[in-house]
Amino acid sequence: MGVADQLGLTESADHALARAAESWPAWVCRDPRLGAVDGALGGLRRWLAHAPAAEADEVLHALAQLAAADGGDNVDAALVLAWTLLPGARTVARRLQSLSTRIDEVVASQLWMEVRTFPWRRLRKVAANIIANTRAGALIELGATPRVARVDPMWGRSVPVDPTGPFWTSRCQEVIADRDPAEELSSLLRWAVHHEVICEEDRALLLGVVEAATSLPASRASSTGGLATSNAGARHVAAQCGISPATLRRRLVSTTAALSSVRVPAPTSLSPRAEKGGRGPAPRMSAEPSMAAFGLRR
Repeated sequence: MGVADQLGLTESADHALARAAESWPAWVCRDPRLGAVDGALGGLRRWLAHAPAAEADEVLHALAQLAAADGGDNVDAALVLAWTLLPGARTVARRLQSLSTRIDEVVASQLWMEVRTFPWRRLRKVAANIIANTRAGALIELGATPRVARVDPMWGRSVPVDPTGPFWTSRCQEVIADRDPAEELSSLLRWAVHHEVICEEDRALLLGVVEAATSLPASRASSTGGLATSNAGARHVAAQCGISPATLRRRLVSTTAALSSVRVPAPTSLSPRAEKGGRGPAPRMSAEPSMAAFGLRR
């Protein structure tokens, strides 16, 4: 199967695009830039091949705005834009075919995501940006190390290890069975505050970003201090804390750098001395129920 088949488009695309062809006049009324195409939808590819670059960019931008989830949110328009960009997507799949036997599937899914999330308010060059980002997304999905290392250095340096393999028993003196990740994170951050590695406000900020990263939909992953979160997630947490997204990212980088610079002992219960204010081992605490516990409003 090719990229077109993965998207449900045949070579002629007549049956798959019939509804879009019927909707074309209404789209022209909504955005007159589409009226520049001779022959409506059926002549779109031919017109794009011979039209001046500026006019072609305007038509594609009109389609991208109509297709984007934060624009017209029109699935039929997204189908038309993906169909228009199929030649470029096929080229990407052909050049990356040695990386995976399912390259068509990967490229098709990345193309569709790019079409539906194109930042039409900020970018004008639709075809070039979508095809370039489709290629970059496919490389990341397939684990191409240089590309992953540029996008997320922490993940690029990671090596997957079988959790049931002998690696763990040969290197770990004690295994904490069924440890809840939320509990472990809470314990680590409580220890860091207790030992003045970070402050309580930084702890609350970090937990807020973690919760946003796991609960909010991401349009495109980005790395903020080693945490994958969407721009929407960053804006969401920044607004709750009364700071700008840029300040949020700067503080996250500072906080994670401080945490990375120390060696944390294995989590245990607080010793009596630590409970009285002395320095003790890292506390083993239960997970916080919500962001409200740290002064973050929902």
